[in-house]
Amino acid sequence: MKETLTNRQIAFILFGATIGYAVISLPKNIAEKAGTGGWLVILIGIFIIIVFGYIFVYLGNTFCNKTIVEYMPLLTGKFISYLIIIMIIIYEITACSLVTRLTSETIKLTMLLNTPVWALATLLLVVAFYTLTKDLRTLARISEIYGMIIIITGIAIFIAIFTQGELTNIKPLLEFSDIDYLGTLSVIVYSLVGIEILAVIPMNNKNKKLFKYISCMLLLIGVMYILSFESCISVMGVETIVHYEEALLATIRRIEIIELQFLKRLDGIFLISWLFGIYLTILIEAYIAIYLISKLVKGKKKNIILLIVLCLSLIICLTPPNIEITKILLQYAGYLGLFINTIVPF
Repeated sequence: MKETLTNRQIAFILFGATIGYAVISLPKNIAEKAGTGGWLVILIGIFIIIVFGYIFVYLGNTFCNKTIVEYMPLLTGKFISYLIIIMIIIYEITACSLVTRLTSETIKLTMLLNTPVWALATLLLVVAFYTLTKDLRTLARISEIYGMIIIITGIAIFIAIFTQGELTNIKPLLEFSDIDYLGTLSVIVYSLVGIEILAVIPMNNKNKKLFKYISCMLLLIGVMYILSFESCISVMGVETIVHYEEALLATIRRIEIIELQFLKRLDGIFLISWLFGIYLTILIEAYIAIYLISKLVKGKKKNIILLIVLCLSLIICLTPPNIEITKILLQYAGYLGLFINTIVPF
């Protein structure tokens, strides 16, 4: 029997699949290429993703109670469908592993200085994969709870940061000299991908209004990205922010809000919220991979597949020699994710 979810639950799963590690470096990456006009890049990217989100929803509603594994062979033939499904599996496992590595590196540098990266990565993956022993509805409920925490905390922190900034730092709102706004999308690719989760969620007649929920959620993600970008450059300025890899965290640590002194460490609250987002990203990417593998290798127990994917993810996670190479690999993985999120729906 297919597991059906409500429109709200699917929208929050999409939120968890999209919001993750990249938000912490998003302001720096955009500021380098687009200056103060970076908000327009985010807006363009979100509207493009909404278009392809509609295609995934259309396919899901057309082939009721079927997922991409079941309806793609009807459209493209078995050979092409298997190639694309294997490509999706490779992307999900790789992205999940690299995000785990980068998160572990960030935690080690900011909070747990004496804890080895392998221990942090193992803990993150084991906790996420344990959750995957449960059903899809459990994942949906976790996404709803954590999603609300991330949205409320994130918007509150971004607005608080903005109150400490200078409006002159975000001007001009648009820059036209030697800036390729569409080309700048390449540096924030991984921040936008995630709608492929819609391909592995069964839909039926109860999901007729799903596209409205998906559109609103993607627009909310865009608003949060824009708030993050604008609040950071309002405090630090474009010329300064480009020198910080974890620009958002650096900005939070720079400000002092007297009214929030009782919280002492505002960056600690942000990191907790950010880790919720990371957890959801790892969880959902691993779920997609395990679901597709289980459909390809029929008759194999889910827990065996889960254990194999866990070991493989841990190996990929710990293979890159340093954080710089890991970031480059994640960027390339983002390009593969862009292909899956755009070309594959067509």
